[in-house]
Amino acid sequence: MRVARTTRAAIAVTAAAALALTGCSRAGDDAGTGKASGKKDATIIMSTLNNPFFVSVKNGAQAQADKLGIKLNVQNANNSDAAALNQATTAVSKQTGILIIDPVSTQSATSSVTQANGANIPVMAFDRKPSGGKLATFVGYDAVQAGRNAAKSLAESVGEKGKVVEIQGLLGTNVAQDRSKGFNEEIAKHKGITVVAKQAADFDRAKALNVMTNVLQANPGINGVYAANDEMAMGVLSALKARNLTEKVKLVGNDGISDALAAVASGDMHATNAESPFALGQKVMTLAADVLAGKKVAADETLQGRLVTKGDVKEYADYLVGLGDAADVPASLK
Repeated sequence: MRVARTTRAAIAVTAAAALALTGCSRAGDDAGTGKASGKKDATIIMSTLNNPFFVSVKNGAQAQADKLGIKLNVQNANNSDAAALNQATTAVSKQTGILIIDPVSTQSATSSVTQANGANIPVMAFDRKPSGGKLATFVGYDAVQAGRNAAKSLAESVGEKGKVVEIQGLLGTNVAQDRSKGFNEEIAKHKGITVVAKQAADFDRAKALNVMTNVLQANPGINGVYAANDEMAMGVLSALKARNLTEKVKLVGNDGISDALAAVASGDMHATNAESPFALGQKVMTLAADVLAGKKVAADETLQGRLVTKGDVKEYADYLVGLGDAADVPASLK
């Protein structure tokens, strides 16, 4: 992912401030994991709160933090690398008990990790993995398998033949790269299917609407679309509805947000590879509590999603309600 010159400058200035805070020290043996500090507070830096998936992650994290007696400070980076680094710098300067990050981009997040390492503050990441620094743990869904699940479902929905489109996420993140990898590895096994277009829409609904509108103009005879998250799937769906193509063009998404579950239930979407963000938030805080207590945690915690179609969407909705996540269930499925 390219970064604008002004953003690079801002990151450089903030990184310099971070080095001053940490005394330019190197991370010690315990830097990523830390020892039991007795602290019961955490700072979580969200890449964005303009996406329902991440709002639900925050809600799950807050609910679990309340149960565990951890004071949680939530920050929103608004998809800005510079803002995320500024927020990490502030958290480190205030000696937060643990720093939890969801990187805007995997490479830029390294500065946030290394400054926490230098201050011997445990740091963990979720959903997107930083490319450097030492983490206490990383937790996220299996993005490669998510892409494979979607490809299999899309292939079945189009009868194993035809032309399909891949709408990719933010390619500066490992999640987007891995979902695309899994999708392309699996769809290549279905010899009757041709991928006629691959376009990134940065996990954004409005961008996906514009991208899909242009793709349809260039490829009027497509049979299916894979959108690497459900926000983009909703943008794709709007483009399909504008041309009365929802019955002809099968759509598979990823995440299982409320709008997507409603679309699957109505038949406007064929499927979504559901990955409960609320459950992810709960897991993040459970692991954070273990790190704060000095317990040994796995370097990586991989969660698995599940493909949801019209036949089992109500069952999945009931599962979310059981988690305490009724907010992510559309009214039609409650």
